Amino acid sequence: METVRLVMVDALPQPGTRAFAEYGGATINVYTTELAEQAAVALATREVMEVGWQLQAIDETYLLTRADLAEATPEGVAYFEQALLDGVVVVIHTYPATPQEGDLVH
Repeated sequence: METVRLVMVDALPQPGTRAFAEYGGATINVYTTELAEQAAVALATREVMEVGWQLQAIDETYLLTRADLAEATPEGVAYFEQALLDGVVVVIHTYPATPQEGDLVH
C-alpha cells in the first residue's frame, strides 16, 4: 500500500515577499514520501522557507493512504498522487492580513 506523510504547519509570510503585503498567514500542508516523522518535519520546514514563509508551529503530522483521502477530498488525492511522483507537494492555504467582515475577533 502506498503511503505519504502529511505535515500541516502554521506559517507567516517572510518580510519583503509579495505574500507579506497580501496575507496575514497560512496553513501549509506538505505531502511527502518521507515517512519518518522527524525527517518529514525537517523537509517541511525547508520547503516552507524556500517558498517564502516562516514556520510558526507544526499543527499535525500523520501518515495517509490513497483510501484515507478518497473518502475526504478529491484535491487530497491529487496532492497524494503528485507527492508519489515528485517526493513532495506544498499546498498553501492563505488568510488575509486584516479581519474580513463577519470574522470573529477576540
